[in-house]
Amino acid sequence: MSEDTKVNQPQNDAQAVEVKETKTEENNTNQPQFTQEDLDRIIKQRLEAEKAKNQRALDEVKAKEAEALKEKEIQDAKTKADLENLMKARIAEKDQELSKWKNKVKTINVDNSILSIASNNNAIAPSQVVSLLKNEVNYNDDGRVEILDNNSNIRYNTKGELLTIEERVKEFLDANPHFRKGSLAGTGSTSSVEGKTVKPFNIQDLDLSKPEDRKRYAEYRKQRDSGAVQINLNNK
Repeated sequence: MSEDTKVNQPQNDAQAVEVKETKTEENNTNQPQFTQEDLDRIIKQRLEAEKAKNQRALDEVKAKEAEALKEKEIQDAKTKADLENLMKARIAEKDQELSKWKNKVKTINVDNSILSIASNNNAIAPSQVVSLLKNEVNYNDDGRVEILDNNSNIRYNTKGELLTIEERVKEFLDANPHFRKGSLAGTGSTSSVEGKTVKPFNIQDLDLSKPEDRKRYAEYRKQRDSGAVQINLNNK
């Protein structure tokens, strides 16, 4: 190594150090410089962004919960409506069944009452009296018995009280004496009216629920009023 080289070596080393320091300063100068205010702002922005993200997620959860609650309310309402309709149907069915039994009881009471009263008042055919009068009798829900006329008006007796079944049966038998035993002679023979022969018949043999028997009875009433017919009142 020459003298010149030795002499220049320290100078080269010093220059190398200076160049290195210069590059370091240049690198430091190129890097961004943040103040405390800048750092605070950046942190705040990041926190706000995270908070907004969490809020959106929370809102989505709440929206789903609200929708689920509405759906449950709808289902509960449907279930309640179905239950109410079912209960109404059951109640209507029971009411109908109860009404049916009430009507049966009323029918039995009316029929038995008329039958018993007609028998006790010497009716020839008590069952026929029942058929003729039972539709005039009405039982109220409170159990009160009413006798109705042809216009469905309630009938009263001379005392201003409700006409009873017994009074109506007696009234009917008085107005139709041929329904009473012994009220007319029954010889069983034939009679002649204006050249026509009329055969006697037994009222007990009539079934007034049949149109032909009702017609026969109407003809009998017409002929009876003119004194043209004889009737067999016996059970023979």
